[in-house]
Amino acid sequence: MKIYKPVFSIIIILIQLILSLKDYYGLQEWRKANPELDGLINLVIHYDTLFLFVLSIGIFEMLTKPSLNKRLIRIFLVIIFFGYHFSGLIPIKDFKYGIYNTAWFLGFSAFVLILAKISKYIIEKITSRKLK
Repeated sequence: MKIYKPVFSIIIILIQLILSLKDYYGLQEWRKANPELDGLINLVIHYDTLFLFVLSIGIFEMLTKPSLNKRLIRIFLVIIFFGYHFSGLIPIKDFKYGIYNTAWFLGFSAFVLILAKISKYIIEKITSRKLK
């Protein structure tokens, strides 16, 4: 398997990792400051799974040959990244959750396609060894 121009995806993945860690440590500080509210409030946490979705989409983008599909994947990565982090500026109700659900769908699809590419690569290697 070949990786095609991974710099863009690596940058997006690292920035998402940094922002996810920042959110995690911010939540830990809030829990230390408000231990009585921690058990009472049901917190919806998305930064951990959002990072995994961005990671899987980024890896799929790295494995895709330069084409229109690669550009579309990059556009979706940018929309997910900026849309989620700047969702407070957009006056649409539950815009953040819409972006999260889009990332969920694209991340799961990318994961399935990555598994398909890996299995195709493994099958090609096995059949090429048997022919020799």
